[in-house]
Amino acid sequence: MKEINRENRRFLIVLIGIMLIWALSLYPFKFGGWNQIMLAFSYRFGFIQRAFIGSVIDVVSTVFRIPLKYMRYLYGISTVGIFTLGALLIVYKALIHAEGDNTVKCFYKGMALVFFMGPGWCTNYNNFALTDMWLPMISLIGVWFILKGKHVWISLAATVICVLIHPAYVFLYFNLILAAFIYKEFLANDRTDKKSLIWLAIVFAFGSVLFIYMMFFSHAREGVTADEIMQRAAIVVDKSVEEISNHEPTVRGYLLRDGGESGVQLVINSYWLLLAVSVIMFMPFIFEIFKYWKYVYKEAKSNGIKNHILYALLPMGVVTAAPMYIMHNDYGRWTYAVFFYEFAIIWIFNLLKDANVKKATYDLMERVFSHKAYYLLLLFYAAVSGPFQQNLINPMISKLETLGWKLLGVY
Repeated sequence: MKEINRENRRFLIVLIGIMLIWALSLYPFKFGGWNQIMLAFSYRFGFIQRAFIGSVIDVVSTVFRIPLKYMRYLYGISTVGIFTLGALLIVYKALIHAEGDNTVKCFYKGMALVFFMGPGWCTNYNNFALTDMWLPMISLIGVWFILKGKHVWISLAATVICVLIHPAYVFLYFNLILAAFIYKEFLANDRTDKKSLIWLAIVFAFGSVLFIYMMFFSHAREGVTADEIMQRAAIVVDKSVEEISNHEPTVRGYLLRDGGESGVQLVINSYWLLLAVSVIMFMPFIFEIFKYWKYVYKEAKSNGIKNHILYALLPMGVVTAAPMYIMHNDYGRWTYAVFFYEFAIIWIFNLLKDANVKKATYDLMERVFSHKAYYLLLLFYAAVSGPFQQNLINPMISKLETLGWKLLGVY
């Protein structure tokens, strides 16, 4: 046991080394902009959208008498630190979980390398401590309680908190919660669990209604002005109001709804080539995911699983992100959510020791062992692709898109 644990610790050190390499290569980190302005949003202005984290910061600042201008650093370090420790802990627990099964252990190690060498961890340094980081973390807590079948109400609390952090949660990471309910209800049990079904309906209803309210009806209470909000934002980011004045129209649109930016842009006409290039560039990974779930589906069907079709539909949960690609051009953020969903459900179903998923993992690893050079190249490709940017996914895709427009005679 000690030898295995020592091996696990060595692997974690490798992952930490990868993170250090990424951190050094990405220094100085992008730390500011709209992501920091939102930290000034607080429920002191009314029941407004995107104000949950700002309200927590407000309370901590008041209780511990920490000046607001320092809170963004405390928030940033805490966010990245918790995300990092959580990811490492999950990897460690998975390796312990796989003791005695070297094939599954190799699978977990390969997946962890894809996550840390690829966009899984380093993306967050491209926009340091992006509030989006809390959405998958809190979602996974909800998923854990759903699959445990205990204290399922926590999944409702997780959903509510995430929508309060960012209304777009329902398109980006809510699918993790829903996938957990679907698995628990229709795949993990032979008979229908009415209690789980009721909780699924409650969570879905609360998430949907709260999203609609936050997107279309929430606004700052009467008497709150844009100047008041901008002055607080200036304190949070430790700049003058004039230096952040470019954010005032967006603040007016989101919180005061007086004709400023709505956050909804029909951008598909401008970025269709970027999306096409992205699909082509990520095709090797898309193919691997397709192949994996094809293994799972065939195994479930051969075992006579009544709802085996769900194994083919679950990986398609990423379609919930489609509206975001149409409404706004933060394609790096949306693509990260797609990546995280596919990665997470494969990882989670393996932790559950689902028989059909486990067989697919063995089939995949058989291919990996037979084509080691190709999969090493694929791992290297994930590392070269690197972190996703907020808008244009990554520099490599952006350059190819620019070249594409030139070839089409646009420039």
